[in-house]
Amino acid sequence: MKKIILLPFAIILLFISCTNDESDDIFIPPTEPITEDNIPNECHIIEKDGLLIIEAENFNLKGNWRTIEDDKASGGKYIEYYGANSYNTPNLAHEISVSFKIDKASNYLVRWYMRQPDESEGDLANDVWIYFPENLGQAYINNSPYILEHYEKFVSRGQGEFTYGGALDIHEPKSSSWMRVNFPAAGEYTLKICARSQFFQLDKMVFSIGMTDVEAQEASKNLTETTTCD
Repeated sequence: MKKIILLPFAIILLFISCTNDESDDIFIPPTEPITEDNIPNECHIIEKDGLLIIEAENFNLKGNWRTIEDDKASGGKYIEYYGANSYNTPNLAHEISVSFKIDKASNYLVRWYMRQPDESEGDLANDVWIYFPENLGQAYINNSPYILEHYEKFVSRGQGEFTYGGALDIHEPKSSSWMRVNFPAAGEYTLKICARSQFFQLDKMVFSIGMTDVEAQEASKNLTETTTCD
């Protein structure tokens, strides 16, 4: 008796069944071409009315930094460093940065809103390493400008609420000074911060020009990031 081989016939039936599957009838809408009219806007952080405000959560975070939501923070968020202390030298594994635009040559006072955890005592969790590439940062030592050519300690204190402040604590030569940044021309610039103290909390950076420090504090208290979109 001859054996009947059914396998090829079954494969043919399976092929016919698959080609008639309802999935062939699914409509896939065409992708809308990108034109000059629908290109997404590019937004930039800029100065407005003498203030350039940078929300900390817009830094490019790296290493042991994290974003935390908090109603007390500007924009409802702040960033916290949760890694080990790095008091002696910056650890670039925890270096963060943010870019912004300047519309003309100018010199700004650099301040911030920060907070120490409630359980922190004295000067714990209250500082970072700070640097403007191209050596744009300045201190004033004995009434003379001092160019900041590398990372320097930037520090202040505050608990409970995010507190306005920030000053340089320079080790060589030993000196304390407010920090300024000198932009030589219009263009895009970068601020870099490197972690120094565990559990330090940063809400926002404030650059001010054409006003006193007291005026900058009052004007920036309830403002969020200043931006413009092309």
